[in-house]
Amino acid sequence: MKTKHYLSALASLFLLLALQTGCTSSGGNKAGNAGTDATANTGIQDQPNNTKGVTETSGTPENTRKVRPEDVVVPEGLKIEAVSQGLTYPVDVTFDDEGSVYIAEAGGHTYGTKPEKAPSARIMRLTEDGKWEVVYDKVVPVDVIKNVSFPTKGKLPEGLIPPVTGVTHHEGKLYVSHRSRYSSYDLQTGEFKTIVDGLPSWGEFLNAKPIFKDGKMYFFLSTQGNTGVPEKHWTSVMDIFNKPQAREIPGEDVVLTGLNYWVPTKGMKSVNKDSVLTGVYVSLGTVTEYGQVIEGQEVCNGAFYSVNPDGTDLKRIAWGFRSSFGYRFSPDGRLITTMNSANPMPPRGLYFDYEQVYEVKEGEWYGWPDFYSGIPITDERFEYKDEVRKFALTEETHRKLLNGKERPVQPIALLPVHSAAEGMVFGREGFGVAESDILVAEFGAIIPFFKGEKYHPNFPKEVPTAEENAPPGVSYNWPGFKVQRVELVTGNAYDYIYNESRVPASATQNAGGLERPIQLEWSRNGELYIVDFGIVEFNSSGMSAHPFTGVLWKVSKK
Repeated sequence: MKTKHYLSALASLFLLLALQTGCTSSGGNKAGNAGTDATANTGIQDQPNNTKGVTETSGTPENTRKVRPEDVVVPEGLKIEAVSQGLTYPVDVTFDDEGSVYIAEAGGHTYGTKPEKAPSARIMRLTEDGKWEVVYDKVVPVDVIKNVSFPTKGKLPEGLIPPVTGVTHHEGKLYVSHRSRYSSYDLQTGEFKTIVDGLPSWGEFLNAKPIFKDGKMYFFLSTQGNTGVPEKHWTSVMDIFNKPQAREIPGEDVVLTGLNYWVPTKGMKSVNKDSVLTGVYVSLGTVTEYGQVIEGQEVCNGAFYSVNPDGTDLKRIAWGFRSSFGYRFSPDGRLITTMNSANPMPPRGLYFDYEQVYEVKEGEWYGWPDFYSGIPITDERFEYKDEVRKFALTEETHRKLLNGKERPVQPIALLPVHSAAEGMVFGREGFGVAESDILVAEFGAIIPFFKGEKYHPNFPKEVPTAEENAPPGVSYNWPGFKVQRVELVTGNAYDYIYNESRVPASATQNAGGLERPIQLEWSRNGELYIVDFGIVEFNSSGMSAHPFTGVLWKVSKK
């Protein structure tokens, strides 16, 4: 492990994973600071029983990943080690009161698919001899889900609906976030019980990790798509689960401007057309017109909620966000969240949106689907695609939702464009991070031309090839793939844990550092755990996530 001062500029990191489970460690002595193959089968496979027992997490020869902690730069006085290797799509880690380690494996990526050889969704416990014991892995069969109509609340059997997105220990139970649901697992009785059900989460973005404060559970329900209208990835999810009527739900009544887009539907079993004209906030194939009102609902997309741990007294806090995978309460009680950038997916895609950090303020609308990073979609920053940028909601609706303000609540920090800011934790003084600052896991870019000129020399015709001609905050050289420290007072971000190569390990021969950091958590003993999702290849033809390449890292004092 190499170490270096943590006030360095932004950089990237990525990691190759080995086959066996084990613990590789390096102390160092220098100074310093979700998708699988589209052709895969569904990850929603029936499990006849909860198959409790010890599970080997070793990979297969074609999916080897090198793990070399010495290739990772960490702050002076700290060391990093690989606690476990060979995991498949790990997304979260948590600890019980005795310090036992639990991990959630997604069981498939966002689109609900996974390679046939990969394990299904599951929650596992790390045993004293370094092996994983399955705690819960019963999965709802996809054929059952296909035959259930909207609303789905109360209609599906108990079990996980992949992908799993988070797990949190609280008062003797594990609370699990998975598609359209939150469930609890009692570690004493083994009872698995869904406490929040029927959420509108049948798209490519999902509900996220539960957290707790003052007797309440808090969670985020993402938008289902990118910018309000279905895109190809979302229609693929609709088809897998037979949910063509899925749509975004607003939190208040909104009036549409009548924008409609041709949505690609070729290959969908439920739609016998190559494309259908569709508006914003409506189901696939529904055409909207100017002045059309879409009624708001308390349970809406792009919103934060509080609820009792038994699922009662559900209340919305704020809405108008896009997609978050990381949020925590600050020492002074504020809810702070990371937020993913919008993507360039047609038909309403856009380039160069920031990754953001927000304070969540009760009762506010944060601008989606017409504002991104607090910036209107009509801004010249986003005018790098052929489609014309127009508002989906009327200006009168904007004024109503903004309560007379000219613009939504602005981010308190802007992180590198398309770096995919995911999980976060507040700092610890012993790790050189003020308790008022945050550490952010950056999953890394999935847009091919952000690999840098060496790995992807061809740019889309509409974007500037030189960074100096691109909008502020744009770096084409592997943004993300690291952990950053963010000062919430100033909004400044600094590299904290990253690869010495400054690129993902899988992009460098014989390197073995970080790959796809997705979540962070402090252990009961004060160590920082990093959940590394594993190798995700991406190019112009799509993405492919490699099973058995996930790693659980631990950062501790020397």
